[in-house]
Amino acid sequence: MWQVIDRPEFQERVFFPRASHSAPPAFADDHRIEVATGVSLGARLHFFDPAFRTVLAFHGNGETVPDYDDIAPAFRSIGLNLFVVDYRGYGWSDGSPGFRTYHEDSKAVSAYFLGLIADRQPAAPRPLVFGRSLGSHPATLIATDNPAAYAGLILESGFADIVPLLSLLGVDPGPHAEELRRIFSNDRRLSGTNIPVLILHGELDQLIPASHARDNHRAASNSTLALLPGVGHNDVLRQADLYFKSIRQFVQTLPQ
Repeated sequence: MWQVIDRPEFQERVFFPRASHSAPPAFADDHRIEVATGVSLGARLHFFDPAFRTVLAFHGNGETVPDYDDIAPAFRSIGLNLFVVDYRGYGWSDGSPGFRTYHEDSKAVSAYFLGLIADRQPAAPRPLVFGRSLGSHPATLIATDNPAAYAGLILESGFADIVPLLSLLGVDPGPHAEELRRIFSNDRRLSGTNIPVLILHGELDQLIPASHARDNHRAASNSTLALLPGVGHNDVLRQADLYFKSIRQFVQTLPQ
């Protein structure tokens, strides 16, 4: 199966790594997470208040950790800290990105994050997981594998069934389609969990159509769907008021 999606010509269409490392802004500190021998991922914690829930965030394929410096204050305004992590080859992370490592590294990231939160916020409410676009898979994987550790999952512009996306990118999964769905399709994983899920999606998204959001909403028994009018895949924050209002309302419904 891995030979289908680990081909260099396919990965070049999915991953767009770039080096990026700036000084952390006020209230933030940087981290390195060892995911394999000699390989660490860069991450940044925007830590505004030890009483806030903290969000573990996996970004999209053309973004890096510092891109979230300007967004973090909006999370602060609704009572959330933000921990953003890069993939291999992005930001100040080691290595090169790939589907196998992007899938497997998320487990080490979760373990590091939960340890960090236990140390710095022993009395805080349980954290959340957030995944945007490409990041929707590791976020869903972590949340559904360990629902007791996370209070909820937020998906922004995420995919449901991976196979149609592979086809759009010129990849024929052939006999591996079902195995790829089992491992990577978010709707498959969501159908087996009761974790609270917020699904945010631009109504005009042409890269990952809003039908994926509806499919994930149907699959997740405890989900809320917020379709954002007039925006697509990379401009959802043109609806920032509705975007963060939806997150705030979702968080208010969560158990500790």
